Amino acid sequence: MENSGNVKIIQYDEWKAEAIKLFGKKARFWRFKCPQCGHIQSIDSVLTHNPQLPEADIRKWINYSCEGRFTPKFGCDWTLGGLFQIHKIEVIFTDSETKKTENIPSFEFDLEK
Repeated sequence: MENSGNVKIIQYDEWKAEAIKLFGKKARFWRFKCPQCGHIQSIDSVLTHNPQLPEADIRKWINYSCEGRFTPKFGCDWTLGGLFQIHKIEVIFTDSETKKTENIPSFEFDLEK
């Protein structure tokens, strides 16, 4: 389903299944492409460049903010939380306790092998 801004809306389970199909079950190796600069990043690549960053922290932003915000030599400082909305995907997350849903902007998966 797409909204009027040409943003694809996808359920979390569908998004996760696509990631597993592309990269395997270990989220550490899922690759994302920054819509601003084209930088390809994964938890694993960020840890290679910046090993002191806690993996749990990286998991919170890996598909939402470019690595350059945390490791200036790689990527740019783009985040999808800013004024300009250039993302093409939003993932629908549902809180398991409250059942409240929220559309979260996301970087696209890196489809180049």
